[in-house]
Amino acid sequence: MPNQSSVKKILVVEDDANLNRLISFNLLTQGYTVESVFNGLAAKDILSKEIFDIVILDIMLPGMDGFQLCEYIKKNPQAFKTFVVVVTARTQVGDKIYGNILGADYYLCKPFSVAMLLGIIDELMTVRDKEFVVTVKGGDKKW
Repeated sequence: MPNQSSVKKILVVEDDANLNRLISFNLLTQGYTVESVFNGLAAKDILSKEIFDIVILDIMLPGMDGFQLCEYIKKNPQAFKTFVVVVTARTQVGDKIYGNILGADYYLCKPFSVAMLLGIIDELMTVRDKEFVVTVKGGDKKW
């Protein structure tokens, strides 16, 4: 659960109203700031105005599919730190590979447990909060 000084924003993009509410409710109870939309075009619109820490994204969406939206997020220089968690009924290996090629950080097949999704979110937030410093030995040398 995030502390109040570091509340993180999550966008839920899921066209199934019941699943959208279930995911959003559980994230809210964990202390996250949550916005939700039901189609890809609405998600693209909100993503053009706001930055989110994580986008939870269905693939089969009306208006603009999740693959297109994932690509849009990952090509947006303002959103390069945004994690994308795909939640979908598309379980074919080719779909998973395509999602990864487009930049999805996790590909979670339906049905899934809320506990599993929350664990993934927690893991991504932990990674997001860490600063990574890379030191290269001999970095001052010219090659």
